Amino acid sequence: MSRLFALVLTAGALVFAASGDGNKCTEFSPCSREGYCDANAMFCMWDLCDPTKSYNATSCWQPEGCLDQTIEFDSSSDVVPIRQYSGNPNTNALVSIFEPDNSKIENGKLVLDMTYESAQNKGFGTTVHSSHSFQYGTVTARIKSASIAKGVVSAFIIRSDQVGDEIDFEWVGKDPNTVETNIFYHDILNYSNSRYFDVGGDTSAEYHDYTIVWDPDFIQWAVDGKTLRTFKREDTYNKANNEYRFPAAEGRVGLSIWDGGNSGSDGTEEWAGTPTPWTPSTVYQMFVESITIKCSGSNPASSDTAEPQSSTIANSDSSSENAGV
Repeated sequence: MSRLFALVLTAGALVFAASGDGNKCTEFSPCSREGYCDANAMFCMWDLCDPTKSYNATSCWQPEGCLDQTIEFDSSSDVVPIRQYSGNPNTNALVSIFEPDNSKIENGKLVLDMTYESAQNKGFGTTVHSSHSFQYGTVTARIKSASIAKGVVSAFIIRSDQVGDEIDFEWVGKDPNTVETNIFYHDILNYSNSRYFDVGGDTSAEYHDYTIVWDPDFIQWAVDGKTLRTFKREDTYNKANNEYRFPAAEGRVGLSIWDGGNSGSDGTEEWAGTPTPWTPSTVYQMFVESITIKCSGSNPASSDTAEPQSSTIANSDSSSENAGV
């Protein structure tokens, strides 16, 4: 279980350990996440929910599909804590997926906080995901990073949690003028995929437009309209496995701030800078002025997403197919 999810459980979430035939969830708590079961968005939201341990094939919510949109954070409903999310992506553009929720909209900007967690002697950050899924297209986020101290990591990503495919921009506090671009395929760690670029100034002092263009054949990263890098699918062929190690799985757009300097991982701490400086009152903040999403994939949002999603519960005499996949 991830440390962040463990904190959600201790914070008082009503959850049940997975049980029943094949160690699956029960009829009344049908959605599985990291070995625990419940019936709300924290467990049922697509890509957080594990269909292999959930009650049946329809327990996990379906991918919402991509929606062309610009989010300018002029409404408090643009981001919602996951426990309050109904499953209707047209009501809330972003969902804050961990508790306590350290996201807020302030002065027309999305603010992601990282605060000090004394019990762990490290920071507790924030992750927000788009409520619509995304597969191929262009995403631009206007961001001011939280890179004011070593160890503080800010991220703008497209990721599939279930598959482990990811495309990202990341900023680390030890080098505030630089942005890292990277990809992951099925969570395989490959250091040769990362590239670093000088933005031309302190990324925590000024806003910049960061753009990811994701095509089935290539990925591009740009800052303020200038393309920094092009990564081609044709260059990722792995002969031993007869596969292209190129991110292709449908996922979500995400933004996050987290403590890399006190992570407990030597490699991560060296990369981010260590230790992250903390006092009980310290708060690190990442600011997002806008997000623009333009879709080009084959899974557009449908009118069905105008209503909240819910998990389908099978009758007790359901076939073995409905008992879980």
